[in-house]
Amino acid sequence: MLRIGKGVSRADVARALRRSGGLTVTYSDLLSAEDIREAVAGVRVAGSPPAAGPLLAWLGSHPATSEDVLRDLAAGTPPREVLIALAVNRRLPADLRQALLESSDEDVREHAQATFGPREVH
Repeated sequence: MLRIGKGVSRADVARALRRSGGLTVTYSDLLSAEDIREAVAGVRVAGSPPAAGPLLAWLGSHPATSEDVLRDLAAGTPPREVLIALAVNRRLPADLRQALLESSDEDVREHAQATFGPREVH
């Protein structure tokens, strides 16, 4: 079990991801940009295993996630669930928004369009 909250450390995250079996995450307190940065760093220390996908997706959609972490999550070939989570984060930088709006994945494009596209006024 991994407890995410104020003061989470990259060592705790890496240790939880290296255990065999599934990953259960509990959330308490408010996450700051630094807490999120540490959690993502812990995932990277653990080798970014597939079990970290839901955690990275959740952190990618979190409003306190800083731009440097958003860019880290979008770099390379992130899992689809991470791209969809980024596509609903209103704090995403304009260039990343555009990349998601132009994604080859229809679901990513649809989520990005719903979040960043023009709004219908009734």
